[in-house]
Amino acid sequence: MTRETETIIVRYAQEVATKSNQTRKRFDKILKRNIDDAMASVGAEYSLKLVMGRIMLETAQADKAMEVLPRVFGISSVSLVQGYAKADLEEIIETGKELFADTVRDRTFVVRAKRTGKHPFKSPDIERRLGGALVEHGGGKVKLRDPEVTVRVEVMDTQAFLYTDRVPGAGGLPLGTQGRVVTLMSGGFDSPVAAWRVMRRGAPMDFVFCNLGGVAYERSVLMVTKALVDNWSYGYSPRFHVVEFNDVIDHMREKVYQPYWQVVLKRLMYRAANKVAFQTYSDAIVTGEAIGQVSSQTLSNLASIEAISEKPVLRPAIGFDKEEIIREAFHIGTGPISENIKEFCNLTERKPVTSSSIHEIDREEGKMDLSVLAKALEERKVLEVKQVTPRDLSAPYLFKTDFPNGATVIDCRHKGEFEDWHVKDAEHHNPFKLLENYRMLDKDKTYIVYCSFGTQSPYVAETLQRQGYDVYAFEGDIAAVRKYAEENGLSEFEEA
Repeated sequence: MTRETETIIVRYAQEVATKSNQTRKRFDKILKRNIDDAMASVGAEYSLKLVMGRIMLETAQADKAMEVLPRVFGISSVSLVQGYAKADLEEIIETGKELFADTVRDRTFVVRAKRTGKHPFKSPDIERRLGGALVEHGGGKVKLRDPEVTVRVEVMDTQAFLYTDRVPGAGGLPLGTQGRVVTLMSGGFDSPVAAWRVMRRGAPMDFVFCNLGGVAYERSVLMVTKALVDNWSYGYSPRFHVVEFNDVIDHMREKVYQPYWQVVLKRLMYRAANKVAFQTYSDAIVTGEAIGQVSSQTLSNLASIEAISEKPVLRPAIGFDKEEIIREAFHIGTGPISENIKEFCNLTERKPVTSSSIHEIDREEGKMDLSVLAKALEERKVLEVKQVTPRDLSAPYLFKTDFPNGATVIDCRHKGEFEDWHVKDAEHHNPFKLLENYRMLDKDKTYIVYCSFGTQSPYVAETLQRQGYDVYAFEGDIAAVRKYAEENGLSEFEEA
């Protein structure tokens, strides 16, 4: 049967299908909105209708639809229909034979049929008749368990739909059917997985990022967040709250006994998330914590940290092994970015406390003036994640207009130019060899790169940032570099 558009069968997740009529209507409305957003994100036009408990989606861009629909929460599976027939047994057998004889040739297969409505035949009739026809004309062999091909027939009232693929969906509940939450985002493997699991339960979210590592770290965490949002947050546009924690950390280090730094730091992050949660009318905060994974995540330390939270704390990864978390991070698409991100929560080489009481942490945190945290929250930056563009993820995070104290300066010009003049104490590296041998760099250091025309150094900086290094390009060409260096006593001449 030839059509200008193709049909995709969209099946509800089981929990959606079993809701009461009133709840189901609300969920249907939200799921439809989320499908709208998902299809718009890939530029695909479509129409849909409900047929016998299924969503039948019609589109001329089925490839795009099949790519995005499995990532819409509330959908259990999707199938691209390959053939159509009237709800007539003989027509179904003839259509199935024409469609799938070549597909099952010299392969094992099984026919699975399902009917909705009243018909003069039963599902086993379709399975036996079509299976026999395919053996006769296709040369395949029926195998009821683990066949190479499963031929499927769904008869819905007056029409039959035939197909072979049943692509698993995300399951869960449609995003937006539950209350809002705020997720503490670090960019590592754990927090995106925790966020995804709560999104899958229908809760839209904003993200709070407590920045301990500068603009390159912010960029990396924003990249992880955007990958999560663009691939899964259909129907809701989250915000990304950047809270600069450097002054907060400096104050904490000055006031708090060092072994308690890790636990007090997590408390301060909880306070930041709670503040944002109240301001955004969110019902809970989400973290990526798992029991015993690091010192601050022992049960006693978690209890000491959570004691100050006015909002419920959700920890969907609490019982996961690290390997399970990493595996799920790659499944949802954040793993490849997270594996290159250095996290900055480990503040001390001294052994941190692994067991604490609420009283102890109250005492240590009580030494601080929390107005420094209030100021950081008041001055936070808020980004609309879906509106962030590739350029937004590059230019604002790549450039420096100075050489910060302690930074290693790298000159990427030709050797002769470097020997003629360079920034004081600068190292010389060929840019291509630097990118080939980047592992020689120290991830604990900051690097500033410059070149002749200001065009090569941004590429070097961006490439190395993506590998988790704190590298920036000096903004401007060599004239701008030289002007800055001479004004700040950083010129150095060498004899050729």
